[in-house]
Amino acid sequence: MTSWLNKQRKQALLDLSSEAGLQLEDDLRKDDIVEQLDAFLTANATRLSRNASFDPYFGPRKTPGRPSSTALATTDDDSTKQNAVKRTVRRTTTVKQEEVDPDYSPRNPASSPLDSARRALSTALSPSTQLTTTRRTPGRSRAHEPRLPASPADVADLAEYESTQFYARLNDLYTLSSIPEAIEYMRQRCSSVAGVQMFFITLESSALQWELIGWVHLTDFRYWPGRTRPLYYPDLFDLLKGEFWSPMLLWLAISLAIPSLLAYFFNLTLRDVNRHGVKVSVARYTVDPLVFNVVKGILTYVVLGTTFGSDVVGVHTTKMRDALVGGYAGPVTGSAVVILAALYEAAQRKSDSE
Repeated sequence: MTSWLNKQRKQALLDLSSEAGLQLEDDLRKDDIVEQLDAFLTANATRLSRNASFDPYFGPRKTPGRPSSTALATTDDDSTKQNAVKRTVRRTTTVKQEEVDPDYSPRNPASSPLDSARRALSTALSPSTQLTTTRRTPGRSRAHEPRLPASPADVADLAEYESTQFYARLNDLYTLSSIPEAIEYMRQRCSSVAGVQMFFITLESSALQWELIGWVHLTDFRYWPGRTRPLYYPDLFDLLKGEFWSPMLLWLAISLAIPSLLAYFFNLTLRDVNRHGVKVSVARYTVDPLVFNVVKGILTYVVLGTTFGSDVVGVHTTKMRDALVGGYAGPVTGSAVVILAALYEAAQRKSDSE
């Protein structure tokens, strides 16, 4: 009877289910176990009514030749004792297995909400749950219902955990790509007077190359339906022409050669240092950046910014002035910026030495 099953404990019901041949999960509720066990015993009454463990259940349903109430009570006591012995044996066996197994580790309580949320979402979204249309018995329908999370907080915790893992993998990939080391190396190189000087020289030379070397149309690149962009490549045959080398040599002379020569001899960073009792001269820079940019700014202004340079050099000054960014004022401004950087570095070095 269902009333007799309701009086039994959950573990006793699981033992009765195992003895009857019905395998049930331990995490089912007691009401579900009672309902499924009752349906199973009803369907297999012919076979299980002969089992002494189920006499209290099938007793009222037997024929008039059933045993007396005293015999039923005795059987009930025997079955209760037998269930108690089984529970004791099962608990003892579980303890022994936990002691023997060295790799056993208790379940982490903190991960249980995440695991329950994963199981609930996978069960709710599985094709078998969504597409099953087979008619089930009332006892089995509740056992196969999708288990939803205990609360929306479990789903929020799962989403937060997955997003944290995703960003952690992105951070690891960014670290392994050596991009941070390259950025730090570039920063160290640019944070100096030599780095600022190299930036302006590269800017001037690139502008000259773009203007003096011709560009030949290669093809049209279609990047959107109905829209194309032409592609060009540099005509390297211009490197063999005098129209390229005349302005280029003029820029090399007034921006690199003459300023470097004068800054090497007029080096203001040269200092006398005593080494092992001997006085030697040591220069911080082989070419003084302050003198270099002063000479470069003066030469650029005289050659490109006045009529005197046009009369002496010729038409190449006009072509060179048009090629530079900002005309002749671009190199002069770059020289002024490097002069300020050199003065700032010298002031910092003096304050550190004091």
